[in-house]
Formats: sequence, structure tokens, C-alpha cells
Amino acid sequence: MARVTAVRLRERAREAMLAAGGRGFVRFLPAGGALLATDAIRRCADDAARARLTDALAQAGFACAVRGGLLEMTPTDDVLLVPGGEERVAVDWESPLHPAQALARRFLANAQQPLTPAGRQLILETLRLTWLAPDRVLSGLPALRAQAAVMLRRGDRSGLHEAGALLKEFCEQEQGGLTDEA
Repeated sequence: MARVTAVRLRERAREAMLAAGGRGFVRFLPAGGALLATDAIRRCADDAARARLTDALAQAGFACAVRGGLLEMTPTDDVLLVPGGEERVAVDWESPLHPAQALARRFLANAQQPLTPAGRQLILETLRLTWLAPDRVLSGLPALRAQAAVMLRRGDRSGLHEAGALLKEFCEQEQGGLTDEA
């Protein structure tokens, strides 16, 4: 199974929406709350069509809620959890991506744990961040570090491994595989 990325999650939601006969946009939401939103719920002709849409999205791994005329979608824990295994990231200190590589390495050093609300939010914020242009991702890393620091002070390490895997994938896509399996 392919790793979770912001692009793959958006495609997954769009495919489920279209398969259920829904039409409309699927966009990322700003920080906090749900990850994605669609206006397809407004375009449904009746309650049966709305039920088909939300059922299809639930089967695709999204928890749905209607807010402000939009259907907000948040990936479920089953979708967010990265398949296990030890992962290592080589940090190329000469690369402009070294801050992301170093943070990915630090996060991946944590064992996978069941997701807490804070861990889930860390993963969602990492997904939002990796959707942006590379320079914006790098400028957003201090916020992720700060969020993780608050969690660690509370003894919560959930979501760190998954956030690290997302950053690792971002780095691999940007520089063509700077990881090291050794």
C-alpha cells in the first residue's frame, strides 16, 4: 500500500466523491480541524444522495461533518497510521532540505503509538504543510517542532513517527531519495 501523502489523500477523497455521484471541489482547509472540505454536499439532490456521498467517503477512510454548507473530511486513524518498520533518514547538510531531513530523522526515532488527539493533529498539520511549496514547507518546520515539543513535555509521542514519515517522503520527492537504509 502506498504511503499517505496530502496529494494521495485529496485524490482518495475526490475519487470516493465522484464514485458516489458527487460533484464539486475538494480543497485543503487552513490549520486546525478537518483536513479537506467539499461543496458536493450542497449539490446533492436529496437525503439519499447525501447519505451515498458520506458513506462513500467513510468507506474511503474519512470522518465527515457538515459545517457552513461544506462537507469537512478528516482522515481516520487507520488511514493516517504509517505501515510499521524502522526507517532512517540520511541528512545531507549541504542540501537546502536539511532542516526537513533532520526533523524527519528526529520524529522517526519515536516508536509508533496509538494516536491521541494531539498526535492526530500533528499528522494533519504535517500533511497541510507538505502540500505547500518547498520553501513554505521549510518555513513551517519551526511550528511543527514547537507542536511536537508541547506534546513531548506532556509525555505524548503519538503521531511523531507518522509526521516523520511524511517529512521523509517530502524530502525524497524533492531531492530524489536521500534516505539511507543503513
